[in-house]
Amino acid sequence: MNKSELGLILQEGEGYRIEFKESLPVNIDKDLVAFANSSGGRIFLGITDDKVIKGVKITNTLKTQIQDIANNCQPPVKIILEPFADVLIVNVREGADKPYKCSQGFYTRVGPISQKLSRDEIIGFIKSEGKIRFDELINLRFDYATL
Repeated sequence: MNKSELGLILQEGEGYRIEFKESLPVNIDKDLVAFANSSGGRIFLGITDDKVIKGVKITNTLKTQIQDIANNCQPPVKIILEPFADVLIVNVREGADKPYKCSQGFYTRVGPISQKLSRDEIIGFIKSEGKIRFDELINLRFDYATL
């Protein structure tokens, strides 16, 4: 990360792969799983929704808190923490073992927001990720008598 890249990101604003947080929010786990369930992304701690760099105090405690939150997701979310000036960038990798869940449920990115998945969306998501193979599905309407 360099100043010009950060400037471009600030110009562009929040989106499918970018999230700004002024400080460490209580519910950052939903953003972590949303990025892991989508294409990955970056959370910029220390930047307001209005694209103003307020900065955060980057300490080992803060880094440990974020890593603990990522590890408490099911399965654990892979992240890389990247300090830049007074901004802590949380790089979230696209998950290899989708779907990911946090304490509040299953989330995915829809444009610039983390959207909670409904029951039917979770089922569809699991099927689309190949977690349930077609040949393993049970057809309850199959009737041996009609063969």
